Formats: sequence, structure tokens, C-alpha cells
Amino acid sequence: MQIGEVISLVVLGAYAVLGAMTMLSPAWMARIVRLVEDPDPGRPGGFSEFRATFGGLFMFSHMMTAALLLTVSQSEVNVLSVLVVLPLAAGWIGAAFGRTLSLLLDKQKNRGNGMIPVWIPMEFLSGLAIAAPILQFMG
Repeated sequence: MQIGEVISLVVLGAYAVLGAMTMLSPAWMARIVRLVEDPDPGRPGGFSEFRATFGGLFMFSHMMTAALLLTVSQSEVNVLSVLVVLPLAAGWIGAAFGRTLSLLLDKQKNRGNGMIPVWIPMEFLSGLAIAAPILQFMG
């Protein structure tokens, strides 16, 4: 197994655990991302979104990518490991891009920068770390 694959697996595992924790405690994730339920008493809820998107989607997409990476890293065709991780890596880099746009364009709606300058590099680096198997072709 290449070092890039190990880096990718560590990050994928961390996000899968984050997803599992969110499925078990959506209020915890709500505090981290600073989103709140709809304050309209006629429209209660919102935790299903945390459990589904921040929980299930994170957990299962990262777990499946890790499982596929482990499977293909055992094969002779190393390019498959890159193909397995690129969609999810691109998603994280896209999240950093979207958050950068929000930082630049949504100044009034964001009520200050808050954690946005912290999340942008974290998401970008997460994407690069997940895409780390590409390092095996740069040597």
C-alpha cells in the first residue's frame, strides 16, 4: 500500500466517524456548523437533515470510498485507486470553492466571517488528502 493511499484512508475514516457521530447526535453537528432548526413552530424539525446529510451521506460515502480504495489497492492496476477517490476529493475541493464564494459574496448574510476562514483550508486540504493516491504517479 502506497503512502498516498494511507493518507487518503485516514481522512476517509475520520469523515466516516464524523458522519456516524452526527447520525447519533445531530444537535452536536448543529452546534459545530451553526445551523438551527426552523424557528417557525408550525414547521418543527430539521434534525433529519443533519442525520441524512451530515450523518448518513458523510458516513456511507466515505466508508464506501475507503472500502473501494482498500479493494483496488490490492490489485495490480494502481490507477484504479486514483479513480476511486477523485469524485469525493473533488466534492471536498468544491465545498471549499463554494465556501470561498460565500465569504466573498455573502458578507451581509453571513453575519461576520466566523469559522469560514478556518473551514475553507480544511475542506481544500481534505480534498487533497483524499486524492493523495495520485502521489504514486508523481515520482
